[in-house]
Amino acid sequence: MRWALSVFIFLSACGYRWEDAAPSSLSIPFVAGDEDGTLTAELIRSFASSTRADVLSSKGRYRLEVAISEQSNEIIGFRIDSQVNNGKQQKNMVADEGRRSIFADVCLYDSETDEVVVGPCRVGANIDYDYVDGDSYQDLTFVDSAGRTQTILAYSLGQLESSESAREAGSKPLYRKLSRKIVDLISAYW
Repeated sequence: MRWALSVFIFLSACGYRWEDAAPSSLSIPFVAGDEDGTLTAELIRSFASSTRADVLSSKGRYRLEVAISEQSNEIIGFRIDSQVNNGKQQKNMVADEGRRSIFADVCLYDSETDEVVVGPCRVGANIDYDYVDGDSYQDLTFVDSAGRTQTILAYSLGQLESSESAREAGSKPLYRKLSRKIVDLISAYW
């Protein structure tokens, strides 16, 4: 028993690892529906850093085809915006939080036989983001020490964004999240 334990400790201390099967090559064509190539680039980066597969631009042993099937944006949070109009205080509900969702159809093919290896599967991800209401005077301005009205967005250092800018800023983390889910899906079957 001690002999087996000492052999195990010796082999693990030397960094010995059992050899896995040789890595496969994978080609990832442009993702259908990816307007600027950001999702495609993120998908390639995720596979290259997370699997033993060699990611090639074309003619890999396997071909991963991904198509964006659905994208949506929804309002998920509100707050009360108090404003004074004609001497009366009004409390209006304004949106200040959104959720962007994306779904993609994924299919892994054997390039030599053109047979489906994994899929078709639908994979989705979402991300939440906060923003300021562009129609709210209170959200967009403040009065500085000299008594001048200033726009707040110039001083926010990117912390306060319009809904469009916040949605766009969330694109890369959303694509990264979706890419990781696709890598996990393929890795589970591979």
